[in-house]
Formats: sequence, structure tokens, C-alpha cells
Amino acid sequence: MKKSLLALAVLGAIAGVAQAQQSNVTIYGSIDAGVRHNNNGLNGTSAGSNLWSMASGTSNSNRLGFRGTEDLGGGMNAHFNLESGFSSKAGTLALANTLFDRTASVGLGGPWGSLDLGLQYSLAFWTIFNYDPFSFRYPTIIPTATAAAGTQVNAAVTSPFGGSRMVNDVQYTGQFGPVKVGAEYALGEVAGNTRGNSAQAVSASWSSAGFTVGSAYTRRNPNLAAAGAAANFQNNRQWTIGAAYAAAPFRVAVGYIDERQDGITGDSRVRNAWVGGSYNFTPALSLTAAYYETKLTPSATAESKRRLFIVGGAYSLSKRTNLYADIDYTRFNGTFRDSIYGATPTGVAFSQPGGVTSSQTAFTVGVNHLF
Repeated sequence: MKKSLLALAVLGAIAGVAQAQQSNVTIYGSIDAGVRHNNNGLNGTSAGSNLWSMASGTSNSNRLGFRGTEDLGGGMNAHFNLESGFSSKAGTLALANTLFDRTASVGLGGPWGSLDLGLQYSLAFWTIFNYDPFSFRYPTIIPTATAAAGTQVNAAVTSPFGGSRMVNDVQYTGQFGPVKVGAEYALGEVAGNTRGNSAQAVSASWSSAGFTVGSAYTRRNPNLAAAGAAANFQNNRQWTIGAAYAAAPFRVAVGYIDERQDGITGDSRVRNAWVGGSYNFTPALSLTAAYYETKLTPSATAESKRRLFIVGGAYSLSKRTNLYADIDYTRFNGTFRDSIYGATPTGVAFSQPGGVTSSQTAFTVGVNHLF
């Protein structure tokens, strides 16, 4: 009898260890393709030509990802995430010679929160996501996703504005009831200068009874020296605040981003403000509309503006597949350049000097499949 009890105890212990060490890996992704028309596309260096183009990742960014979790017992887990972007036009990587350009992180989690290391979306990115009317849909048209504070994925900061991800990032997030907090530190990896190319950020949000309020503050030190010149790290500061309210069948959201970049010859500033909402007519049919305004004030240059109004609709054929369409109107003033956000809509990256105002009207139709 004692031997039987001992055997059962050993088997129970082994089963407990096996259960604690259970792991799973999920393959996921999104493929999005469509057709886009712009009434004011580029023809050489002159705008004003009708432009038809294949739309890649317009409604939802194209991605292929691997996500895994291992149960360590006691409420602890180990997890990882690898995610790569690609073009549905030709099947090429979104970033040449970089396999996992969107996420490459590993971490530990528990009741206390999650600590992750590697290339990952910034705290500012996730904070803004909570109060973007389109929830980061149409990322190549709408500025919010790429206006979030982050570094370039190749760790070479080519622009002081935007980025959405942090490289060399140590990030903590914790959920405590309706409150979520975060802190991160991205290492600059500059010998002799611990602040060079580094970034620090904090965030906080509150969600309850359909309301969400959030804010984040990020400080970076990008190298703004000209090519071949000595390193010259300048302060960059960004803060964002916003709120959203959802009650079936509608949702409304409003937000603001303010970013200032110290320059070698002068300071620059970019501000984004938006308001919008969505309505679900049926479980399958939804419509979202929003207005986004961007003000750019480069060093020693007059202020430029971009005003964007966009309406997008989606019809779900299933839980994973939907048809979508949008129409967007953009009005430019001054020498505004979309390229500062790191993602340039097709036919949009042109300037009009001397304060001349230009506008574009475009529409897209496509299909998005999640897997």
C-alpha cells in the first residue's frame, strides 16, 4: 500500500512538472491587397496625374508572425514574438535584408506584469492605438501609427519624427485592474555615451465601462550629425494624450501628439490631432470616419499642414476575411512632406513651395485575410 501511494505521489509530481512546462507556438499573419486610385499623383516631379496602383497592406499591414508561450508554473511564463512585414505586390520583405523587421522580442510574464527585450512596438504606439478612431487601420494613409515615438528598425535614426518601434528595447508593462502602466529603456549602444541614440518612456492608461483614457511620454537622443561628421546627439521629446468611448454599436475617439526635436541649427516641432468614430450597422458591416490634422514646423521654416478626412467601410465575409473600401481627401499647405513619418502613401510625397495649397482625393478597394 505504501509503495502504491509513493508511486502515485511520484506520478503526480511528474504530471505537475509536465503541466508547468507546457508550451505552445502560434503562426499568425495578415495579407491585404487591393487597388487604389489617386487623382493627383506624381508624374516625374509634377503632380496632377491620375494614378492607378496596386495597394499593399492598405487596410491592415501585411505580416507573418510566430508567437510562443511556455508555462513556467506559479503563474509565471516565458514568451517570444517574431514578426516580419512583407509586400503583397511582389512578396518581398518590407525592409530589405531584415527578416523580422516588425518584432523580435523575448520575455517573462506573471501576475506582476511582463518584461520584454528586443525589437518591439513602443509604449507610445500601444497608447495611441487605444484612441485612434481607425485602430491603426489604413497605416499608409493615416499618420497616427507611424507618428508614435520610436527608432528606425535598423537602429540608424534617419528622421527625428515617428517610428512606432524601439530597437534594443527593455520594456515593462503591467495591468492592475482598470489601470495599465508601462516603462521602457532602449539602449543606444554608443561607446562612451550612454544617452546617445537611447530612449526612455513611461505610459499609463485607464479603461472602465467603455471609457479609455491614456497618455505617454517619450524622450529620445537621436544622432542628427551630417553623414561623415562626428556624432551629435540631440534631445527629442514626445507626449501624447487621448480618450475613447465605446458602447455598442458605436465608438468615438480623440487624440493628440506633440513632438519637439532639438536641432543643430534650430528646433523643429510636429503636432498631430484627430477626432473620429465608427458605427456597426450589423455584425458584418461597419463604417468609420475621422479627421486628422498635422502641423509641421521645421527649423527656420514656415509651418506646413496636412489635413486628412477619411471614410472607410468593411464587410466581413467571415471571422477572418473582409472586403473593405475607403475614400480619403488630403489637403496640403506649404512644404509639408509625408516622408517624415517613415511611410509614404502612393502618389502623396510631393511638396508645393511658396505656401501653395494642393489637394488629393483617392479611394481604395481591397480584401484582407487574417490567419
